[in-house]
Amino acid sequence: MSNITEIAKKAKVSRTTVSRVLNNQPYVKPEKKDAVLKAVEELKYVPNWNAINLSKGRTNVFGVIVPKINHPFFSNLVEGIGKECNKHNYSLLVHQTNNDPKKELEFFNMLKYKLIDGLILGSSISPVSIIDELSYFGKIVSCEFSESKKVAKVFVNHESGIKLAVDHLKSQGHQEIGLCMGNPRSGVGVTRKKSFFYLQKESGLIWRDDWYFDEKYTIEDGIDVAKTILAQSSRPTAMVVGSDQVAAGIIYEAKKQGIKIPQELTVIGFDNQPISKVVELTTINQPIIEIGETAANLLYRIIDNQEVPSVITLELELIKRKSA
Repeated sequence: MSNITEIAKKAKVSRTTVSRVLNNQPYVKPEKKDAVLKAVEELKYVPNWNAINLSKGRTNVFGVIVPKINHPFFSNLVEGIGKECNKHNYSLLVHQTNNDPKKELEFFNMLKYKLIDGLILGSSISPVSIIDELSYFGKIVSCEFSESKKVAKVFVNHESGIKLAVDHLKSQGHQEIGLCMGNPRSGVGVTRKKSFFYLQKESGLIWRDDWYFDEKYTIEDGIDVAKTILAQSSRPTAMVVGSDQVAAGIIYEAKKQGIKIPQELTVIGFDNQPISKVVELTTINQPIIEIGETAANLLYRIIDNQEVPSVITLELELIKRKSA
């Protein structure tokens, strides 16, 4: 691979002149500029962007970690982040962790070693101490609630989301309500679980431990949950489900077994994904793409040393359909 020294030798100019031409700087005679450009073309010179970025102190790349790229929530989140990155001429490096703390730590080194300008946490299971330590090396924005005081946060009020779901079910007379979640260790998972069981105790709802499910993410997971519920001698009359995909699987299997929705089993999902319309699922709508856009914009402004809020909270909405 050619370098500046070889270009200078071929064009019969100094390295400084080559550098000025490559950086589009003035004060270079036209004949010397032409000679440099001709040498660049003949030698098929390609700039070393790592070196250039190091000299500029920026890479114009944001990193984002998500548990699953193909999960509807996180694919929409990345879409929103990507839209905002395009506005600011930033590239986006997406890392799938599969909820593996070691994978998270590996990618955190990208920020530590200045290979990205900033990091967006789509969802993280790393402890606050790790996040706080990482914040020393670069700017971070979390897309879920975090106890860390050193990172900016953009998230929805999941406490209000759970309350919307439970209050709606209570208004329909339900006292036996089960809970099905995704990752119970994430910021979202911790908040939803804590909020649900607070409301369950406060309202004196009936509860059985086998009405609780977690680590459920797909339609197939929902089918398995439904099979478990429907095999119980005492089953819940309603389910609050942390994902429309899982909720759709529950509805599918319940109907397959002849269970009427919502008369015999009422289901509420989360996210208002397209599939929720197909199965006529009542769901809690959260502005996922907006979360991503807001997070990316916030990170850009922080890196640009602008005055920004450290916490931005977006609201949820109950979308009523036929499942509840």
